[in-house]
Amino acid sequence: MKKVLSSILKFFGKIFKILYKIIDVLLITPISKIVVTIGNAISNRGGSFDKFLNNPNTLIYVSLICAFAAFFAVDRKIINLRETESVVLSNVPIVADYNEENFVVEGIPESADIVLMGRKSDLYLAEQLGDHKLTLDLTDVSEGTHKVNIKYNNPINTLDYKLDPSRITLVVYEKVSESKTLTTDILNTDKLNSTLVISNIALSKNDAIVKSYREKLDTVASVKAIVDVNALNANSAGTYSLENVKLVAYNEIGTEISDVEIVPSTVTATVTVTSPSKVVPVNVVPVGEPANGSAISSISANVNNVTLYGEESVLNTISEIEVEIDVSGLSSNKTYQETIVKPSGVRSMSETAITIKVEMEKESSKEFENIPITFKNLDTSKYIVQATQDQVTAVTVIVKGVDDVLNKLKSEDITAYIDLANLTEGTFSVPVMVSGADNKLTYTSRTTSVEIVIKKK
Repeated sequence: MKKVLSSILKFFGKIFKILYKIIDVLLITPISKIVVTIGNAISNRGGSFDKFLNNPNTLIYVSLICAFAAFFAVDRKIINLRETESVVLSNVPIVADYNEENFVVEGIPESADIVLMGRKSDLYLAEQLGDHKLTLDLTDVSEGTHKVNIKYNNPINTLDYKLDPSRITLVVYEKVSESKTLTTDILNTDKLNSTLVISNIALSKNDAIVKSYREKLDTVASVKAIVDVNALNANSAGTYSLENVKLVAYNEIGTEISDVEIVPSTVTATVTVTSPSKVVPVNVVPVGEPANGSAISSISANVNNVTLYGEESVLNTISEIEVEIDVSGLSSNKTYQETIVKPSGVRSMSETAITIKVEMEKESSKEFENIPITFKNLDTSKYIVQATQDQVTAVTVIVKGVDDVLNKLKSEDITAYIDLANLTEGTFSVPVMVSGADNKLTYTSRTTSVEIVIKKK
């Protein structure tokens, strides 16, 4: 133990010797020289003051006094031997302390900037600590508008600081709540396998409580559970469960309202994924008139049916898919390469391309008499059609095509009609339209238009 103490004493003795040499070189010797110079300058005056200055102890005492004075000035920052610097701490979060159960506070900024000023060593220490906190004490505020100072904990008290902003204006409201029925919103539906559809979503809760002040709460039109298809990872039909599905509030125009409280904030969604499909025929429809004297004898295609995938409500409205081919001026056989257009609302289709072969022969014609005229697209709940004195109720239809096809056609396969869409009460002259069961034939009515009267019921 004595050896250890002896070593420690020797160590500190060396330190004091080194400090003494430094003080002697930097302070005592220079000051002594100055005092001697001053003493020499006034030595010719003699007297007791000269004796006092020439006393060796006097020089030592004066040097020590000056050294302690310099140390005191530097330590107390009376003399600053180092340059003052500053550093900016940006976007420091602000934590507000208030009764969140009873009040809503608007105007609290998310963060503020802190400008620290002082010695470089202190600034470095402040940056390393990282314990910088900005707070708002709102525990005693009531409803209304308030101006509040932001408080900074200032972990290094030797530094000066400024806050931006340092004082803010807040509005405090009483918090109210309201129950909202939950609906769903599906994101990234295009990322779901094209043969699959989301047929049903069941939420763990049907309602949520929305909390805010009254004026803000009145802007909430709906609360939706946001179901993200990417989170499903659905590769086949089945039932999938999604945890922590976020609830979001929206206003009347569908803009998200982020500054309201929703309880609960998330729900669990059970998503049912199905793969509805339907097989429909492909109907090739010639468009235009073939060359004079020529007619279509046959139309064949390599695709006669396609399988459609999509919502059942969409599939139920589709009975066939039409593919149009332009036969204007056609007089000889021709092969068409066409695209099958996917109907609106259909997610996927088994075939997207079709090859169509059209064969042509010599044209013949045949007349079919007394084809009755029917009416289409009339709102029969409001209107009726009455005859004029010269009204035509049936027409003669001229059908052109090749003999083999014409001979198979019957009068019942021909429809003559007039389209009353967008017509209301009054007398109108409307064109006669004709269609037939076989697209290889062309149909023309000898009577091109008729006069009808539409009256209210």
